[in-house]
Amino acid sequence: MDRNLRIRMLLEGADRLTRPLREAAGGSSRLSQALRITRDRMKEIERAQADIGEFRELKTGLAETSRRMQEAQSRTTQLGRAIAQTENPTKKMHREFEQVRREAARLSDEHGQQSSRLQALRSRMAAAGVSTRDLASHERRLRTEAASTNDTLREQERRLQQLADRSRRVAAARNQFSQIQGTATGLAAGGAAAIGTGMVIARPLEEAVSGALEYEATMTDINQKVNQTREAGRRMGKDLRVAALVVNQMPADLQKGVDTLTGFGLGARQATDMMTPIGRAATAYKAEIDDLGRATFAAHDNLKVPIEQTGKALDVMAQAGKGGAFEVKDMAQYFPELTASMQSLGSKGVPAVADLAAALQITRKGAGDSAGAANNLQNLISKINAGDTIKNFARFGIDIPAAMKKAAKDGRSPIEEIVRLTQQATGGDQAKLSSLFGDMQVQQALRPLMSAFKEYQAIRADALGANGTVNIDFAERMQDGAEKVKRLQIQSKLLKDTVGEQLMPTVAAASEYLSGWASRISDLARRHPNLTRGIAVAAGVMAALFVILGGGAIIIAGLVAPFAALAGAATLLGIGMLPLIGIVAGVMLGIGLLVGAGYLLYAKWDAIAGWFGGIWTEITGYFSGGIAGISAFLINFSPMGLLYGGIAALLNWLGIDVPSRLSQAGSEMIRGLINGITSMLGALKSTIVDAAGSAARWFKEKLGIHSPSRVFAQFGGYMMQGLDGGIQSEQRAPIDRVKALAADISRAMAVGAATPAIAAASTGAGAQPAMARSAPAGTAPPATYNLHFHGVTGSPQDIAQAVKQAMEQLERERRGRGFGDEGDA
Repeated sequence: MDRNLRIRMLLEGADRLTRPLREAAGGSSRLSQALRITRDRMKEIERAQADIGEFRELKTGLAETSRRMQEAQSRTTQLGRAIAQTENPTKKMHREFEQVRREAARLSDEHGQQSSRLQALRSRMAAAGVSTRDLASHERRLRTEAASTNDTLREQERRLQQLADRSRRVAAARNQFSQIQGTATGLAAGGAAAIGTGMVIARPLEEAVSGALEYEATMTDINQKVNQTREAGRRMGKDLRVAALVVNQMPADLQKGVDTLTGFGLGARQATDMMTPIGRAATAYKAEIDDLGRATFAAHDNLKVPIEQTGKALDVMAQAGKGGAFEVKDMAQYFPELTASMQSLGSKGVPAVADLAAALQITRKGAGDSAGAANNLQNLISKINAGDTIKNFARFGIDIPAAMKKAAKDGRSPIEEIVRLTQQATGGDQAKLSSLFGDMQVQQALRPLMSAFKEYQAIRADALGANGTVNIDFAERMQDGAEKVKRLQIQSKLLKDTVGEQLMPTVAAASEYLSGWASRISDLARRHPNLTRGIAVAAGVMAALFVILGGGAIIIAGLVAPFAALAGAATLLGIGMLPLIGIVAGVMLGIGLLVGAGYLLYAKWDAIAGWFGGIWTEITGYFSGGIAGISAFLINFSPMGLLYGGIAALLNWLGIDVPSRLSQAGSEMIRGLINGITSMLGALKSTIVDAAGSAARWFKEKLGIHSPSRVFAQFGGYMMQGLDGGIQSEQRAPIDRVKALAADISRAMAVGAATPAIAAASTGAGAQPAMARSAPAGTAPPATYNLHFHGVTGSPQDIAQAVKQAMEQLERERRGRGFGDEGDA
């Protein structure tokens, strides 16, 4: 999982966890503010009520003070008059006058103060919306507002208490979650640390034992190839470990080189002795030990280089590589084939190695890469004794076989000899090489050898004189930082192998001991299968427990976290764990049902797709059938159609055959209705005709009509006048009626209904209406209309138009005829 995604998930989880607390805090703050506003409003109401009470008291007191003030003023006036009318007023009269005057002054001041206070109250009450003219209604309103405000206060205090409780639950849930989460985190951290520590401690030991076991297995392979004892192989392994540190190569790589050499047939000691110079050369020139091992064995086997001269041969190869572009690691790759060809020419020993190494440096000049140079030299050596070569040289008087044998006897290089003989035959003219060698690769090898023959001789001489070249280059290579790091790695590997060797006996003993127990358990299993089954089950359970305990802390932390969240949610909501677990279980069950439904859809998709395909085919068939098909579709797939389909299926299961679709039943119903109407048309016609005849006779008898034309002529005048007015006011009604009739006929024709009054269309030029009259003697003949249509298509619009035209024609003919006169009686 991406690190940013994990951080985002943690932040979202923290936000969701703390959101209830933040919402509770925000809600508490808003509710506290609303409560403060409500209390302020309550104070205003109480103050208004107090003002009204005080106003009433002041008003009453003002009236009393006014009465007393008027009485005191009246008394003062009376006493003043009495004193004025008395010649010698007494002191008592003066004293009483002063008392009454002071009382009047005091009452006047008190009246003024009360009036000011009353006016101030009146102004404050007016500012509060309270009129002193209707104190009773304002008191009632204030009492109502006070009651409502008290209710609001109680509700707000209740909600504030709920928010406080919720805040306490949120805090408790958060603390509980933090405690459980801290415990889980501690367990997880402790478990992870313990597992990590165990893995860190066990990993080197595991690698040490694994490396020692693998090393021992390879030594066993070598022992089998050289037929030596296990103890000899163990000593060889120790010698290779010592050599690995000396040559700065991994023990496994030296072991692989020994395995290659012994695979070619060398003895164990010979292969071990060759490993030190080979390892030094591989380190000095960054070559593969396996390739150098193959090359040195080829020199030993093909060129007969002694084992003890392996170091010398490698010095020769290294020194020759310094003289050209063909390096030691390239020689190691191509020496096995080249030395095999040189053997056929009788060349052997370290000089043969020098000869090949020097020749490769020269042929590299005429080739694009080392592979081409080695291929060219290989072709040259193999063509020296070829039949064509012998014949071509014979034409120049040169016996190639004899010359090569003499050169080998004299100790001369076969490569040097063939170059000398070629120069002799061609006179140094390389253009004549094709007369001696037709092979292009041979020519590409000879040209640089002929041109740089002196250089070839110098490189070979320097190579043969080399002594300790590999050791010098090895010492220089060991100054590289990479090789120093590699030396540390080798030492670490040797330490691991040493530890592994020490642990191997314990591991082997434990494995052998466990193998013994496994053998005993196997025997017990064969003798007691039921007991074995029980032990196996118990072992499986124990294994599972130990696996769980291995990462137990982490797993427990993972399991505790959801329950901690559930516990916090339960504390927050103020409910128990069981209802919350039930809700979670219900959600999980719903998810499971959805998954199951999805699986069933997937498993049964072929059948479902087939069923929907059949339904779709049926629907498209309905729509392809035009209007009638669409009507049948609407009938069959309506709620009534679906209900009918279910009932029909039930009745069919009971053995009662019913139509499978409402369209079929509807068709049969319409067909029955048409047949019924058709069969009763004759009776309907007779009834209408009889009614018309009876009406005519009644009119003639009641009105005494003998000449209907004269009577009805007068009526006709009145009728025309009324008709004219009626037509003007209702002139649109007949047209609308005809249009409605045409539309009804069109709809009837669209659903396949027909009446016997409308005949099938036949070919012709037009519609010819005809009218026949037949009636019994002495009665008015009933009118019968027969409509014949010619050249009318089956379109409902065409049929409606034809009916309209025929009816208009009949109406015109009817209006043109009058009643026949029968004469006067």
